[in-house]
Amino acid sequence: MRRLGRGVLSIAASVLLTAAPAAAHFDATSKYTYRGCPGTEENRVDPINVVFTVWGTWGRAVSQIESHAGWTDTSGSAQSFVDHGSCYAMHAQQASGAGTRFHIRVRGQHPDATLGWTATGDAHHEDLVLFPTPCGHAVDSNGAQGSGFDQGRDELEARFTAAGHPAHRVWWGNTESFKQCDGDYAASDGWTVFIELHQVNH
Repeated sequence: MRRLGRGVLSIAASVLLTAAPAAAHFDATSKYTYRGCPGTEENRVDPINVVFTVWGTWGRAVSQIESHAGWTDTSGSAQSFVDHGSCYAMHAQQASGAGTRFHIRVRGQHPDATLGWTATGDAHHEDLVLFPTPCGHAVDSNGAQGSGFDQGRDELEARFTAAGHPAHRVWWGNTESFKQCDGDYAASDGWTVFIELHQVNH
């Protein structure tokens, strides 16, 4: 009986060790945020264009966005993220103000063997629309300087690299165009920036 018990425990441990790493990787399958769950194609709202890595927990992402970019406002609408096929609410949002502003929503994932801790975000610049009909915030439309999605990503990349954080870009191809509340359309250029976070704020 004792041998049988040890055998069962050994098998159970093997199953756990084998199964655990299956989910322990960064999931880039879903490249958009969603109005809510379920995360369907019809619910897409913003392209994900920032990934925080190494010490990229969502809490560190928030605190270092505040430190390096000065985005300390937390107002805005909630959105959802899809991770390993499941839909979850965002963890936090940070903005440079309450009116026309830079804004990002952040959702953390678990550690990845290569990237470390990771969190994803939908950085963008948006205008507060008050005329002719107030409708809230609208991401800047596509233009010579890129859309508001490109501007938000570029701003964070510039702030973090200036503070000594390594960064590089990866082509994700998430270029779907989204109609904003002012009637204009905004789309990402498809490039996502990966920014390495430090363990301690500086």
